[in-house]
Amino acid sequence: MPPLFCAMCLTLGFIVACSSSEGDGARAPETVPASVTQWAPTGARTVGDYAYDVIPEPNTFHTMHVGPNNTDNVWVALAPELELDWVVETSFYVPEGPTYDNRGNLYFSPLFPEEDVSLVSLDTETGVRNWAIEGNQDNAGSGAILILNDPDNPGEQIVYHVTYTEAMAIQPDGTILWRTSTALDLPPVVQGERSTTHSFGFNYHPPTDSVVALMMGGEILAFDRMTGDLLGTGQIPGSPAVSEPNMLPQNVIDAADALTDEVFGQTPSGLSFFSVIVDVIFGGGSVVTNYFAIDPNSGRIYVAASDEDAADGTEDGLSELGALYSLELTDDGSGGLEFGFLDSISFTGGTGSTPTVSEDGRRVFVSDNLGNVIALSSELEELWRYELDAPAAASIGVSPDNGEVYAVTRKDVFKLIDEGDSATLDWIATLDAFADDPEIELEFQALTPTITANGIAISIGGGFPVADREVMLKVGFGLLDRDTGRLRSFVLGREESIAITSVGPNGGLYTANSPVRRAGGRAIDLQGIAEDIIGGISRYKPVRNDLLARDATCAAGVRARNAATVADSAPSSAARDIRQIQVLIDQSRRALDRASGDGDLDAETATSLGTDLGDVASELMASNLEAAANDLLAVCNRLAAAE
Repeated sequence: MPPLFCAMCLTLGFIVACSSSEGDGARAPETVPASVTQWAPTGARTVGDYAYDVIPEPNTFHTMHVGPNNTDNVWVALAPELELDWVVETSFYVPEGPTYDNRGNLYFSPLFPEEDVSLVSLDTETGVRNWAIEGNQDNAGSGAILILNDPDNPGEQIVYHVTYTEAMAIQPDGTILWRTSTALDLPPVVQGERSTTHSFGFNYHPPTDSVVALMMGGEILAFDRMTGDLLGTGQIPGSPAVSEPNMLPQNVIDAADALTDEVFGQTPSGLSFFSVIVDVIFGGGSVVTNYFAIDPNSGRIYVAASDEDAADGTEDGLSELGALYSLELTDDGSGGLEFGFLDSISFTGGTGSTPTVSEDGRRVFVSDNLGNVIALSSELEELWRYELDAPAAASIGVSPDNGEVYAVTRKDVFKLIDEGDSATLDWIATLDAFADDPEIELEFQALTPTITANGIAISIGGGFPVADREVMLKVGFGLLDRDTGRLRSFVLGREESIAITSVGPNGGLYTANSPVRRAGGRAIDLQGIAEDIIGGISRYKPVRNDLLARDATCAAGVRARNAATVADSAPSSAARDIRQIQVLIDQSRRALDRASGDGDLDAETATSLGTDLGDVASELMASNLEAAANDLLAVCNRLAAAE
């Protein structure tokens, strides 16, 4: 059967063998069972030209949006069934998502905590605190924690953390490798004024082997990865953004402030967390309001920020426009580094979007406040824009497969297909998680989508409409089918997050609890439907690990099948597929062990299937991808039959 027919079969929603030869005596290939998603990659994937010696493979969230280029794409599967396991450190307001190392530890940085800490490490299984790094009370930390491999000690990793005043590198056991000053001075605390000294955390710059930090005020700094030496500083040229009008009634703001005051206290300047976060969301005098991207191929740095003061036609110290800047970081000839501006582009309506860079570095994706998803070249020349039905929110998820691009508005999740010079709409997600809940009138998306091997991880809010706003009373987390946009599974959550849908080790979810919409909802919840707001970290653990093993194995099988069709024409694509298949096999084997321990799969079957998967992994190479696909899909079907 020629490969062209294979693509037609995928479009029709089922999987068959793809082979350029017939009648070779090979056994009939296995098919994917109907209970598993029928999505599969087709053709060559987008591949970057960089190594994983320092940058970890994207098997979980190692930084804010998985890796340096912010694709929100992980190689692993999300468990099809989850349950809330624990909520810990509930007094912390955590606006940025947790990240993970390869030793089973989770890291987060709270915002203006009453307990004076800037970094906390937890055990991912138990939620027990491993250790914490002290803060200095007035120092706004809360940036995403960066995890990098230690190339001098294979298998080991290092944790990188930066606040406004200090930067540090730490071993997973809490040993500090270096701790240095940012050379930035905290301004005096002014009662009633919001601080703009927030740090968005570190990102990694491969060409200079440095870690780069970005602050809310536009300060950008580079440190030597190994020594912590401050090598270069710069300033994003944007001016503080004009705050958009807040549509919330003052009585709601006052009530929500009282709720967050009770749980989290106030900021050093006497402000409430609800008002602070709403102010940031609506502009609020910041130059930068989100994380930034680094293309690991070229080293280009992309920062979404406000435009320069005069760009809006009025020099008043404020900017009504957004802009995307690209920078380079190069040797300054004196043993240091210097930031140089390459290109910029303005956005009417502004942007709070984290830029996303495609795996090959050729495309940059942002959203603006007018509802457009915009694709740009690496030189920031517009390639296409797609107008959604409402203002776009958060960052854009970009898959290396099938030209898939995922975007969200306040209400919906959209799957677009990048056609090169235009984009087409594939689906708008069906969000019906609360369809049988009589207390919920309205359902809407609640967080950035994460692309996984077996679907799209999302958060869904439930509540009721007030004017043109959605009032959130309940929240949960689900898995969308990448093929159809329909929910495959859903679990009711404990608290809202404004960070990211963070897929952790072993296929579970961990959320950074940061109530905003639910704080507003709780404040006007006259019927007492909404639970009390809380902070901290929530774990949603995999249950029915046999189903997780099934999904991971099936995803590996269809990926191997497609890779076999491009191994000759696109060897770099097949090589990257092989790495992802190995990750999925490892995930499946761990899930099989847990399924056996939980009693969801008998020990003999789990051992047999694990052995079969180990055999595939040990022999996996470009020349036998079709045979590997058949073997993987055979295991997939055995797991499906054992449900």
